[in-house]
Amino acid sequence: MDKITRPFVPIAFMMLLCIIRASNGLEVPLDFHAGGFLGKYLNSDTVRYNMDASISVYCTLLRHNRLSFFVLYRDDLDMAEQTGGVSLDPRYAHYYITGGFDRVFSAVFTALYFVHDCVHDIDYNVEGTPVFNRFRIQCADINYYPGNRYHENDRFLWNVELGLYPHWKYHGWDINAGADYEYEGIATIQWECFRHSQISVAVQPCVHITKGDSTWYHQHTAGLQVYLTNNGKRIGTELTYNIWNNDPIKDPDKLWLLSLFVAF
Repeated sequence: MDKITRPFVPIAFMMLLCIIRASNGLEVPLDFHAGGFLGKYLNSDTVRYNMDASISVYCTLLRHNRLSFFVLYRDDLDMAEQTGGVSLDPRYAHYYITGGFDRVFSAVFTALYFVHDCVHDIDYNVEGTPVFNRFRIQCADINYYPGNRYHENDRFLWNVELGLYPHWKYHGWDINAGADYEYEGIATIQWECFRHSQISVAVQPCVHITKGDSTWYHQHTAGLQVYLTNNGKRIGTELTYNIWNNDPIKDPDKLWLLSLFVAF
């Protein structure tokens, strides 16, 4: 656990204690959802962008009526050109640790959560690992909720998130060190344009804009998914195009990514 993460652990623990003390009928559902994908970039130059892989695990730890406390762990691996007879050799890893609260309403759900993430070079002794801490508020279609996502019947889903990167100092550290992020906005929609039995085809555009100190960063993508859904489990393939990406951490601008994914 790095220096920047430490101050938030006791804060989260105290928040949990307050909820437990103040609530009657508190549930501990331990409701897990997970997903992962392995993708190959379709560009000819694979020195930097060759393959991506990711896994994520979401768990609802506590629930009181329609209010829940959840945690999420995600690990993204970036694999550049493979050499020396070694395949699936990660060069960069991006870790995310998230905790927060969500509230379910009749047609939408909202969430307020904290994200700590950092990017690491693998097997390279590089100074200045980028580290980020941000607060996000989310509002989305009720069937975008992790507990409903792969049981949903709606053919159109939407999701909006707003984020803030505070530049607080902790023992001389900026808790957002590595890029000049200030705040961000994310809008995602998924339209299931074809469905026959358990097989579906969907398009999923995403607009992600981040305000920096002196410029705006863009991570806009459009995806086409073909998948099989069965009893809340999903397996499929996705073709994603990076329409515009000038992010300082990862910028596969104008590149195509073909991936296989599973989720439940």
